[in-house]
Amino acid sequence: MNPTTRKYVGPLLSLILFSAALWVLYHEVQSVHLPHILSEISAIPTERLRLAAIIAVLSYTIMTGYDYLAIRFIKHPVSFGRIALASFIGYAFSNNIGFSMLAGASVRYRLYSNWGLSALDITKVVAFCTLTLWLGFFTLGGAC
Repeated sequence: MNPTTRKYVGPLLSLILFSAALWVLYHEVQSVHLPHILSEISAIPTERLRLAAIIAVLSYTIMTGYDYLAIRFIKHPVSFGRIALASFIGYAFSNNIGFSMLAGASVRYRLYSNWGLSALDITKVVAFCTLTLWLGFFTLGGAC
């Protein structure tokens, strides 16, 4: 494959996959109507919605702690605000898109590299976060 063709294959493939995903989403949503969704949401007790919001905030706060510990482990000076931003965006992508090692790691790479971390340091951060997350799962699993 010549370099000119190779240059366009990736973006073209991405466009085709994105278009296919939109087509599937469009056909899946045909049977769902906004008034029905709104009525189902309004049927949820307010207390439950508040509790769900509190738990979500606590969850992201705890996951931000993973990044904070990882940055302290590699001894790189990054402010807590930046750590929280990178952590929140990274986990938002990985938790909603899936492919956590790919989605969350690429977001972290983009942000942390702009803030002076090397590729090796970012790899350590991602590995540390992954390890601590799974260690927490295993600890809770063993406690139950």
